[in-house]
This record gives sequence, structure tokens and C-alpha cells, in this order.
Amino acid sequence: MMQRMKSPILVATSLAWSPREGADSFVLQEVSLTLEEGAFVTVMGPSGSGKTTLLHLLGGLETPDRGTVLLGGTDLFAQSQRKRTILRRRYLGYVFQFFQLLPDLSVRENIILPLLIAGKDPAMHQRELEEVVEVLDLQKLLDRQPHGLSGGEMQRVGIARAIAQRPPVLLCDEPTGNLSSKAGEETMRLFSKVRERYGISILLVTHNPRDAAYGDRVLFLRDGRLDPSHSLTGPGLDAAAVFSRLEELSI
Repeated sequence: MMQRMKSPILVATSLAWSPREGADSFVLQEVSLTLEEGAFVTVMGPSGSGKTTLLHLLGGLETPDRGTVLLGGTDLFAQSQRKRTILRRRYLGYVFQFFQLLPDLSVRENIILPLLIAGKDPAMHQRELEEVVEVLDLQKLLDRQPHGLSGGEMQRVGIARAIAQRPPVLLCDEPTGNLSSKAGEETMRLFSKVRERYGISILLVTHNPRDAAYGDRVLFLRDGRLDPSHSLTGPGLDAAAVFSRLEELSI
């Protein structure tokens, strides 16, 4: 039986970005990448290499000086601000290094917040929300507030909030950077579980070789560029292979 080819859900082509208009130096230069449906891609690079900037461009939070981003086949930057916001809400979920939970809201309220922002009634999505809570083992935490949670618990809430609307794409910015090693490993396993359960495509940026190895494909950002000839793929992908490639590239 012939397998269906997976379609690209996010395509970036020749992105370039500078913090100052008209500047000669670019943080990112000619960056191109493709994220297929259900794929788990990680981008590896040291602090300050432009990983967060890349996510901001892919998510429409920053506008590139050059290049395009297609989200679900639609040119993100050819849209009005309003239509761009609607596209982002439809297609994207975000997971941040510092969680970005609202401190005055309970865990339950933080999780349903994206639905409220989108003008949806959480009561109409109760079954889906209960499933997310179960997948991320948050049943006993729903009435607590963020200040009473551990880092790992807060990140689980952050993931639940990000997938509450079942977005096709999850953008993750150093999601274990503020966690202990044990909590970080648990968080990465949850990303794999979420991808398998919901078919969500994940693009995760990190400076951690262990985290990068969870991806189906690892890309390396160096001097503001992604060179596809240096990427890693395949069943033998592990942290040692990622670390070896980092040494090879002098990153």
C-alpha cells in the first residue's frame, strides 16, 4: 500500500533579518527550512545565534527584511495584521523557556485562555480539554496558581495551553532551558507524546544536544545561516551524534 506523502505545513524561504533598518549586518541570512505535517524538527545553536529571532519570524511576531513564510500554504507576511493574527491563532501554539503563565490565573484558567482570546466557549470544548489535561497529567493541579508549581509543572501547563486548540504547529523556544535535567527530560518526552497523540508538527530551538536529538531532523544554526548539508537525520540520532556535529562545525 502506497504511503501518502506528507505535505509541508510551514515553509520559510531565504529569510533575512537585521535589528536595524538599513543595517549591513544581519542576525539571520538566507535561512530556509521546511516543516512537514507531523514532523519534529530541532534547530541547534549557541546562545545568541538567532534561534529565538528565527522562531519570531516563523510565527509572524517579527517581519523579515527579506524572504517569505508560508503557513498552511498562505504567505504570512502578505496578509494584513488582522489576518496574520487569525492565521497564527489557527495554526500555531507556542511554548516558552520562562513559561509565560499569568500569575493571577489558576492552571485551569491559563489552559483555556487561548480559547477565550479566540472568542470560543471552553464549555464547547470540554472533552478535548479534559484529554489534554489527562495527557499532561495535570488533573490534580487545575485549581492551583503558577507560584505554587515546580518548573516542570509550569512547563506542562505551558504545553497544555499551547495545544488547547489543537494547532497544527508547535513552536518551542528553549523549553527546557529553565528546568532541571530530570524535568527537562520529562518535558522532551511529553513533546514526543503530544506529537504522536495529535500529529502536531513541532519546531524546537535549543542549545542542548540531548534535547535536539529528540527531533527527526536536527538543523544547525551558525553565523545566522542554516546549512542543510550539515543536518542530521535517521534512527541512529542521539545526543552524542549531535555533540560530534557541533564540534565538527566549531559551534
